[in-house]
Amino acid sequence: MARWLPPWSNLFTHVKWFAHQHLWYPESMSKVITPVFLFWLAFTLVALLIAAICNEKLEKYRFINQFHFFLNKLKRFQLTIFRIGVGLGFLLQLCTGTYLSPSFVSNHIWVYLFLIAAMVGLLHRKLLLGSGLALTALYITAIVNYGIFQVLDYVFYVGIIYYLCFVNTRWSPSINMVLYFFTGLSLAWIAMEKLTIPELAYSLVHDYHLPTMGFSVDQFVLISAFIELGLAWAFIVGLLNRFSAFLLTSIFILTTAVFGFTEIVGHTIVHTILILFIINGNDGFKTFFKFHRTLTMRCLFVVINFCVMLFGLLTVYISLGQWSFHI
Repeated sequence: MARWLPPWSNLFTHVKWFAHQHLWYPESMSKVITPVFLFWLAFTLVALLIAAICNEKLEKYRFINQFHFFLNKLKRFQLTIFRIGVGLGFLLQLCTGTYLSPSFVSNHIWVYLFLIAAMVGLLHRKLLLGSGLALTALYITAIVNYGIFQVLDYVFYVGIIYYLCFVNTRWSPSINMVLYFFTGLSLAWIAMEKLTIPELAYSLVHDYHLPTMGFSVDQFVLISAFIELGLAWAFIVGLLNRFSAFLLTSIFILTTAVFGFTEIVGHTIVHTILILFIINGNDGFKTFFKFHRTLTMRCLFVVINFCVMLFGLLTVYISLGQWSFHI
């Protein structure tokens, strides 16, 4: 049973790729929710409301229309770009002796044979189902070896598996929606790390001499977490537009200048998903945000459900994290 819980004594995820100390565990809810936390929560909600109000208005600007017109020409190449980007991510993992994450390693040759099979399946459209099944085997292997709690950082792979398995079926119209949903969920889960184990991010800021933009380290980490949560929610409900995704991808690419090759190995596939979103956007499916027709209902939906997601994930993250630490 313990293997299904987060092994906090041996942390490997995201920020922990670069941190040297691996003995922290999540703080209690009472310590996480502070006046500063509530201030930045309110700030994030205001930003999301502005995004909800301006979402469709932005599409009317001539510059953005021209940007979208150019991207629409690339839609026919989206599957090819997806296959190349994911394949490159797998190749980097294979070259570094890892799978799925820069910190997931195995002494079993069959793990890397599955990784090779996932790469080979990307070479032809008819083999994508095989690639999806091989990736499924790798994801299950990671859960067994590292615990499902930790592997939730990489839940975007579930979206990729769905994409590969159903792109050639009658369910293909849903592949982008599922891919974006799990990518957003992965980003939100990673943000919990900064909210509940801020010392990890403090260590990262100190070791890499990262600029805090005039904020204290505490506030900078908290702001970073809420930015990730806001972007995650925008991904999940379909509030993020293609132009915003382009700016986001550009910022993410710049982080490679700070963290180097490990960052490239860990985020090549994520960058591919963002590029796919830039090209395709929310076209072809009705997002959660658009389920409500009136602007008032859309704003209420964004604010209320963001809070449900935030406090729900906090509760799960803290409960499972502290439970496993005391086992």
